[in-house]
Amino acid sequence: MSHVPPIEPSEPARDERPRPRYGEYAPASQTPPGEADRSEATSTGATAEAQPFAASTFAPTSAVFHNAPPAKPKTLGVVAFVVGLVVLLFAVVFSVVGGLAFAPIAGKAITAGGTIDQTVINSDDPGIAAFGVLSTVFFVAGTLLGLWAIVQGLIATIKKRGRAFGIVAMALAVATPVISFVVFYAVTFASAPEIFSNVG
Repeated sequence: MSHVPPIEPSEPARDERPRPRYGEYAPASQTPPGEADRSEATSTGATAEAQPFAASTFAPTSAVFHNAPPAKPKTLGVVAFVVGLVVLLFAVVFSVVGGLAFAPIAGKAITAGGTIDQTVINSDDPGIAAFGVLSTVFFVAGTLLGLWAIVQGLIATIKKRGRAFGIVAMALAVATPVISFVVFYAVTFASAPEIFSNVG
């Protein structure tokens, strides 16, 4: 039999790269291209699994409109505004007519020095009687309608059911007596200028 020599173990491959000198950093280890691709793919997949897509927070526009409270009707405010406007218009018209009718009587009744001659004002005169009745009716009706406009306008403002109309209605109801008074006396003095001469 032939003698087989024993196999000696091979020495491990030595790192032929130069060692870093004092104060230098060692060169980064080089990874084979295949291993780098596999490690990158593995890390990318792990990151994708660890961080799933966030749930969308977008809400459909229709859902927002459906969840919004329905708009309140403006009927209260509109009705109060119409009442206040009607009272104002009738007050102005009646003030003009009343001033024209009262001017001749005032021109005769107001004498020199600004005194009023009661004998000129005859309660049996149909014109004076009609004027008194119409004035009373207008005063009562205007007061009631004005209060209606104020109360309903206030309720509409508080409940926000035609708030702007309610505010305007209250303003009209408050201003109507002042406007009617000014128009009445303006028409009266304009139709009977002798009143100024008698008073002066």
